[in-house]
Amino acid sequence: MEIADRAGRRFWRENWLLVLVLALLFLERAAALWTLGAEYTLASDDLSYVKSGIYFAQNGVITMHGTTPSAQIMPGMTWLIGLFAALFGEGGHALWLALKLLWISMGTATGWFLFKSVTLFAPKWCGAVACLPLFGADFVWTDNLILTETPFILCLSAMLYYTFLLGRERSRRAFAGCAVSYLAAILLKANIAVYPLFALGYLLAVKYPFKRLLKQGLILACLVLCFLVPWAVRNYVQFRAFVPLTYGAGNPTLLGTYQGYGYPADEELDYASNVDEPFRETYAAYFDENGEIPERYQKYLSLQHDGMKASYRLEEWASRDLKSLIVSYGFLKPLEIVRGTFYWERVFNIPGTWVQEAQDLNLLLCALAAAASLLFRKHRAQCLYLIILYGGNVYIYAMTYAFGRYSIGLMPMRCILVGLGASALVGGIRRLLNRRALPAG
Repeated sequence: MEIADRAGRRFWRENWLLVLVLALLFLERAAALWTLGAEYTLASDDLSYVKSGIYFAQNGVITMHGTTPSAQIMPGMTWLIGLFAALFGEGGHALWLALKLLWISMGTATGWFLFKSVTLFAPKWCGAVACLPLFGADFVWTDNLILTETPFILCLSAMLYYTFLLGRERSRRAFAGCAVSYLAAILLKANIAVYPLFALGYLLAVKYPFKRLLKQGLILACLVLCFLVPWAVRNYVQFRAFVPLTYGAGNPTLLGTYQGYGYPADEELDYASNVDEPFRETYAAYFDENGEIPERYQKYLSLQHDGMKASYRLEEWASRDLKSLIVSYGFLKPLEIVRGTFYWERVFNIPGTWVQEAQDLNLLLCALAAAASLLFRKHRAQCLYLIILYGGNVYIYAMTYAFGRYSIGLMPMRCILVGLGASALVGGIRRLLNRRALPAG
């Protein structure tokens, strides 16, 4: 008993700040749940995800926005919600409450990974600094919506932590954590598929053994293929096309061609000759004897049509005003994601202007963190990795549709960057002050 008591006191002494941060994060989200209600919904994608999960529990079919088989989304959300629907009932208050409690728990657990990522290299107070954005109204509101953002942010935060831990300890535990969190993330969002390439660069920069890295990379590839091959076969059977991840990029890509400036107006373009006719020729095998598209293929072909329309618009845009295309996709759309917020309705009556100001402040702190890391030569590998990873993902999203909802999913990188930057700045200032305090000669 005395040994357990000493262990408990030691744990509290070493982790009281982390426990306090996590407790406050959970209580804040629980308060928002109490305020908004368990069945609070935007009646948008969040409701569609829940319906998809319920339908999967009933019929074993992965759908989205309907009852026909779909590969518009990755199956992670459908599987997870389907499991809860099987356990807590199909669509009643118990299901919504269970999902909301899970979501606010995942939002809280994100704080653990952010804190631990920073404290691998910096003091514990810097870990608390990294968690501060999670107290923002936008994160609290998001964690009360059944959307992919909350579980994806958790998976991304876990990937970052285990990548840093792998570079530091080179342990099997860290690699296993990396692999599991990556597989979970890719089941939620296909965009994260390129993450191992960024992680590879970081691990090589911190002199991770190349042979071990190659071996673990092959293991990860095999694990990913264990999911992707059956998923691609399922999609081929359903849609008669090779779809290794999703077919949902066409619509956001098309919407993205209406962002920025200088893009061609619809009335200036000939969609009939350059989109509709080639589309019917390319996908002629999908039309029935009456020239109609069967219901099971309608969503798939609709998104393929959007993709062809987007390609045509981009070609015309480039030929008419290449400068505006480059500025729009190279600067304006990425800036929209960098400054964007996801906060459509109020929680705790906090206005959206406050959330935007907090986002702009965080961006400024990220810039200061990067400068401090480079200037004082502290945490440079980690900060440079976060900057490159964040910038790469911003441009991946900007190539489709620049949307504030995408911005919040990338925030873990900015949170950790600020935490490490605070350590670099304070440490650098202390060194400068100590040098000045030394006696001359």
